[in-house]
Amino acid sequence: MSSSTTAGPSWRLHFEDRGDYLYAEVRGPEDSLEITTAYWRQIDAECARRRSKRLLVCDYLLGEPATPAEFARLARNLRGGVLADVRIAFHEPVAEHLRFVEHGELAMREEGFTLRVFGSEREAVLWLRYGQT
Repeated sequence: MSSSTTAGPSWRLHFEDRGDYLYAEVRGPEDSLEITTAYWRQIDAECARRRSKRLLVCDYLLGEPATPAEFARLARNLRGGVLADVRIAFHEPVAEHLRFVEHGELAMREEGFTLRVFGSEREAVLWLRYGQT
């Protein structure tokens, strides 16, 4: 299992090869559209480098999630990368944030990405391996 870590000024992104999918975990004391865009670009580059077709992203950033408008802008910013061809499960561990992060799922799907948001990492992995879009 290979792993690597990258970081920005206030966040850290860790990758692990978990056999049939790439695991990406982001941690940090704050969240913003700039941080989210930066870590998603790093994820896109890592998926390209590893030729990943399945991805689990676990977001442990502290702070409030993006607004629907910010999620829409993020989805537009990610167009043209390899993530368009990757099945993405996104685990949001904070139950109160799920209703907000679901706007991100909708925005990404509208831009052609295959992404689902989950409150359970276990359910996310099951969907990655066996679920329907």
